[in-house]
Amino acid sequence: MNLQNIFFAPGKTAGCIVLFLLLNSFLILPTASAQSPLPLGSVTGITQLHTCPAGYFQGASCFEATVSCPNTLNIQVTYGLTNPAGIPRGMVALFGGAGGTQPYGSGTQSQTFSATYVQAGYQIVQQAWASDWEDTGITGGKNVKTAACRPATLLNFFHQTLYQGDGGMCVQGASAGSAAVAYSLSWYGSSNYLDKVELLSGPVLSDIELGCEVPNAPPVTVCAAGQFGCDGAAWIDKPQYVQGAQIGVGRWSGHQCQQGNRTSMASNTSWKAMSVVDGTSGANIFYPQTAMAGWLCSNGENNSAAEGQIFYSQFTSGTQTAKYSLTRIDGCAGPEGVDAGTTPSGESGFVAISTDMTDSVAGCIKRH
Repeated sequence: MNLQNIFFAPGKTAGCIVLFLLLNSFLILPTASAQSPLPLGSVTGITQLHTCPAGYFQGASCFEATVSCPNTLNIQVTYGLTNPAGIPRGMVALFGGAGGTQPYGSGTQSQTFSATYVQAGYQIVQQAWASDWEDTGITGGKNVKTAACRPATLLNFFHQTLYQGDGGMCVQGASAGSAAVAYSLSWYGSSNYLDKVELLSGPVLSDIELGCEVPNAPPVTVCAAGQFGCDGAAWIDKPQYVQGAQIGVGRWSGHQCQQGNRTSMASNTSWKAMSVVDGTSGANIFYPQTAMAGWLCSNGENNSAAEGQIFYSQFTSGTQTAKYSLTRIDGCAGPEGVDAGTTPSGESGFVAISTDMTDSVAGCIKRH
C-alpha cells in the first residue's frame, strides 16, 4: 500500500483510512514489551543419574546439569522428569520456594500436586539447585534480577528439550518459585512459549525495596474494591520480610534487609532495580497467549500477599493475558499454605489450584 497516496488523496475515504491507521497504532503499542528480553544463559554438562535424590516424584528420571548465565557464577542443578501414561497433554514445570535447593515435591502437598498432574496426563519436571538461585555468587555483584536468568534459562531448556510440543507448556511456582516465574515472564521472554502459570503465595520478590527498607513501608491493600480479576474481599498485608526471610533476601541482594534505623539510599535504589516490578517501563506485562492465576493467603503471617499484590496490580485489563484471576485464600496452613486453605466459594485451595491447571478450557492447554 502506498502511504503517500493515502495521505494526499482527496476525499473523505483517505482521511478515514489515515484515522483508522493512527488509532490502530495507538491500540497496538501498549501490548508490546518496552524492551527486548534480557539474555538467557545455557544448560550444559547434562548427565543422567542412576537414581533420583529424595523428594522427586516416584518414577522420575533425574539428571544433573550446569546452568551458566551472564554476570553470575555457574550453578549446578538436578532436575527430574516424570512422564504420564500415554500421550502427554502437556508439561507442568514445578518451581519450589526459598532458594530452590529442594525439589517442589519434597513435601506432602507438593507430591499431591505432582501426582494429580501426572494422573491428569501431564509431564512434570522438578528441579533443585546446588545453592540458592537468587545469589549470583559474585561479591559486589549481587542482583536477584540478574540471578533470575538461571530459572528462566532452565525453564526455556525444559521447553526446548523435554516438552513434547503437543499440549500446553505450563509452570507452577510457590513463594520464591513464583518470583522465579514472574521474573521469567517479565524480563526473560518466557511469555513467548508459556501457556499457563499458577503463582502460589507470591511473587515474593515483586518489590524488594518495600520489603527491606527502614523505616518500614506502609501496609498494602490486596484486592482493593474493583481490582481487576480478584476473587474475594480486600485485606491488608504488611510488605516487610519477616521470619528470617529478611536474612536470605539480604544475602541474595548484597544489602542488609530490615536492619538498622534507616537503610541507605544506595540500598533502596539497588533493591528497587533488582525487583520484578522495578519502577521502570522495561518489564513486559503483556502475555496475551499466557493464562495466569495467583493465589494469596489472607492471614497476614508474612508479606507474600503484599508482595504478590504489587505484581498483580499491574494487570488491569483482559487484553494483557489469555485468562487471569487472583484468588484470596482463607485458613492457610502457615503463612503460605494456600493448598490447605479455602477459596471465597469454600473450595479447597488444592482442588481449586489443581483444577485450574488441568481445566480443558482455561488451564494448561496449547496457546502458542
